[in-house]
Amino acid sequence: MKKVSLDVWIQFLGMLGVLGGLVFVGMEMQLSQRIALAGQVQARTQMNVERLLSPMEGNLDALRLWAPESFSFELLNEDEKLIAVAIHQWRFNMLENNFTQYQMGLFAEDYWKEAQQRIELYYNACDLRFAVGERVRSFQDYLDTIPDRCQ
Repeated sequence: MKKVSLDVWIQFLGMLGVLGGLVFVGMEMQLSQRIALAGQVQARTQMNVERLLSPMEGNLDALRLWAPESFSFELLNEDEKLIAVAIHQWRFNMLENNFTQYQMGLFAEDYWKEAQQRIELYYNACDLRFAVGERVRSFQDYLDTIPDRCQ
């Protein structure tokens, strides 16, 4: 049996160290990319939130319309309907953001379980379902799995 020299072992260990370092750098780059993408999603959500909520600043009626189970949409006047729809759209922007961040592994499991309950509750606010609108395909696919109590 041929004896392996000390130089070969040192070179081998050096190569393993370089490969390990490259793997670590690659993993760091992947994580940085995921965080950057999540940051972009968050920024877009924030922009939509500001657009939806800014007209309601100082409007105390908006508080009364915050929970869809506390009013009948059909009995609202036109201004109240606009507010209720804007709140529902805002809510689904936030829930879609939660879903995206969960899919990226950036949203804790216990928060996600709570978000799932909210998604189901608000998705089944039948009078406001139209306000959910078109969503990102992956989130829409998720919504399609929710038991539909509006049919």
